[in-house]
Amino acid sequence: MKAFGRFWLKQAGIGLIFVLIIAVLGHFNYAKGQLIGGFTGADWYFLLSWVCFPFAKWVILMDDRELQAPVFRRRRRRRQAADETASVYEKMAKPERAPRLTAAPKSKQAWYWRLLIDIALAFMAPIILGGFVTYSLKHN
Repeated sequence: MKAFGRFWLKQAGIGLIFVLIIAVLGHFNYAKGQLIGGFTGADWYFLLSWVCFPFAKWVILMDDRELQAPVFRRRRRRRQAADETASVYEKMAKPERAPRLTAAPKSKQAWYWRLLIDIALAFMAPIILGGFVTYSLKHN
């Protein structure tokens, strides 16, 4: 839990930097060259995004649980032709299952991919975290 706390603090700091940059750019009056005061609805969203940022980043980069994603298997024509000519005993036998698909292990990304992920999370962290919570509640 101590490692998760350190991770959360580090990612909260990174998220705060990105959110502050976006907030300053949003409150900057480019015609006059000065900052505009006030707290808008976008500021509330980015404040929520800053709180969700470390958790959403954990969901994307660190979560290594096995997901129960649906796999669609379609019958091919060759298989159907083989079934038509098969004997009764072959038809009664249990079909062989394909091996279960596994996700590739998560590896450390290059700095430019992490930067791109951080910028995207500054905008989409509440949406990603909401989807993760919804999936977790539905499948647990």
